[in-house]
Amino acid sequence: MITIAIADDHKLMSEGIASILQSDPDLVVNKICTNGKELIEYLKINPVDLVLIDLNMPVLNGPEAIRILRNNRVSAKIVVLSMYADETIYAKCRELDINGYLHKDSDAQHLIDAIKAISAGENRFDYDRPANNMSVTRDPLFEDKFVNKFKLSQREQEIIQLIRSGHTNQEIADILFLSIHTVMTHRKNILHKLAVRNTAEMLSLLTGA
Repeated sequence: MITIAIADDHKLMSEGIASILQSDPDLVVNKICTNGKELIEYLKINPVDLVLIDLNMPVLNGPEAIRILRNNRVSAKIVVLSMYADETIYAKCRELDINGYLHKDSDAQHLIDAIKAISAGENRFDYDRPANNMSVTRDPLFEDKFVNKFKLSQREQEIIQLIRSGHTNQEIADILFLSIHTVMTHRKNILHKLAVRNTAEMLSLLTGA
């Protein structure tokens, strides 16, 4: 029997995932948490075999919760379950020493099979295989023209790409494991370097590349 805790602030999503997992007799969902803090408090006295965790949550987001769990040497396998298909996010999550990264639009059997494989000692990352919804953030034209011309730092490049993908300041902060103040400072510096007044002008400049 594989015991599981889920952390996701979207109740319908987490309950749906729990229902899918518990359709398999080898899987049992012991707890559904709505944020990272609740998950950490639960795991202090209720160990499980595997944790499924979303990235964007209130109170304590996924990346910060994962950091704390790893620092506390929690034995559970940690798997990010996210809607994001973005290589910047993948790379940042890999830095957290997670055991898997699964897409929320995966079919039920893929999710069940992946969790069983991870519990058995494998690592499973959906972005290591071709996916129809894969969103690649690298843009050779952007890199060649804008990075060199405007002397953009690596962090500024990451933030620009996430802005282009439609992410909010808070989402960018969560994805890159930064404070929202730091993200806003970077955005201000980017506007200054590009000599534009606002995000709309920045996106217009990029679109016209």
